Amino acid sequence: MIWIYTLLNALILIVGIRYVRHQGARYVIPFAVCLGLLVVYCLLTPFYYYLNGRETVTGDLGMFRFVGKNIRAYFEPGMLAYLIANGCFVLGFVSRGLPESSNNSSLATDTLASLRRFVVGLYGLFMVIVLADVVISGVNPLAVLLGSSDQNLFASQSASNTYYFRAFADSIITTIVLYAYLRGSFPKLIVLLVPAFVLFALLGFRYRLILTILGLVLVYMLQGDLTLHLKRWTMVGLLIFYFISTITHNRWYFISGQYDDMTIDPTQYDYSMFFEQTRGSLADFNMLRYYDENPETPHDYGLSMFGYVLVRVVPRQLFPGGEKPYPSPYLDVLDRSLELPREWLRIGEATLHYGAFYAGFGWLGFWLLPFVMGLWINQFVRRNPAATPLGFSKQIVFSLALFQLITRGYFPQFVDHYVYLFIPLWLIGRRMRQAAVPTVLSVHHEAVY
Repeated sequence: MIWIYTLLNALILIVGIRYVRHQGARYVIPFAVCLGLLVVYCLLTPFYYYLNGRETVTGDLGMFRFVGKNIRAYFEPGMLAYLIANGCFVLGFVSRGLPESSNNSSLATDTLASLRRFVVGLYGLFMVIVLADVVISGVNPLAVLLGSSDQNLFASQSASNTYYFRAFADSIITTIVLYAYLRGSFPKLIVLLVPAFVLFALLGFRYRLILTILGLVLVYMLQGDLTLHLKRWTMVGLLIFYFISTITHNRWYFISGQYDDMTIDPTQYDYSMFFEQTRGSLADFNMLRYYDENPETPHDYGLSMFGYVLVRVVPRQLFPGGEKPYPSPYLDVLDRSLELPREWLRIGEATLHYGAFYAGFGWLGFWLLPFVMGLWINQFVRRNPAATPLGFSKQIVFSLALFQLITRGYFPQFVDHYVYLFIPLWLIGRRMRQAAVPTVLSVHHEAVY
């Protein structure tokens, strides 16, 4: 049956992709990005591991040999769950038609320079905030970069003890994407990218590197005046794959300053790591196994998903003993489901959003929440039409926030990233609305650029 479930799952995603092509990808950017992620995380990766006979979440290499429970029997119900969830998600989005935009506009050419200067100013402000938090925390980022420090920035304690300031790294991503959207020159864009990428790499923020690249690719592909033929599509895809493979292979060497061990030779990379980095489906299947074998384990019915949004926002000083009630029920169940040695610290394993839906609401989470998520994204697209400059920018940034939700599954963390990613847009929003002038765009229902 797993072959049938996989085939039907693929057909459902193809239906969604055809809908995107009919509407025009630039008008439904968040939905298009979600479909792309679902193809990788909920179709290709789990099917790859099924064909390769994967039996545990973490595999059997190194210290993970002989640990973890066998999930082989849960690939089939897991793929059935994905079939249901993806079908409900696509249905939720397409169930409400998108209105034709009657407010088409673009940025006046003579305003672009001033808008770019404002964005560069925001970029500098956020860089200063993040670096100041690092320095005040007692870490010398320059010494770490030069490899002359025995410290590293990955998971280092923040001076604020909250990561509120270090999280402005997300805001840096948006300023870079905005600069590209505002027709900033490529050499100047590189000047912004290099310090940001070095900072992200030192902090261990690999996914922030990926989000930045994803945002730039979306801007350049979907602005409307760039045509990518098959040869260019192939080149762009290969370059992005090479970049992600490079930062994945060299991540820990860069963080620890072991530059001699780094390599940019693609023949030295272990490309199976791509699937290891997208294995959230295995954690989902393991969650199914854990609840099946431990029926006394309760679902939290949204406490972790929604209640812990408030827990993350409220300062720890307001909680008894100055400690927040961590981990949340969902994260606690996730850790216990891995059934690793008790003396091990958390290894950072995460489910996809579907796994979190299931942990919260059981099988209802595969039916109801994906449908609601489709409606929610549809509503966002309706309220922020891409035919306006600000609407287009908001769809790009919202898509980047959804990347975290789908691949890491923890809704309170998504809210954090959403807020910080949108701060630059909230600050520049009025200027962009004032700079917008009516324009005539091509027909709404057009092929993907």
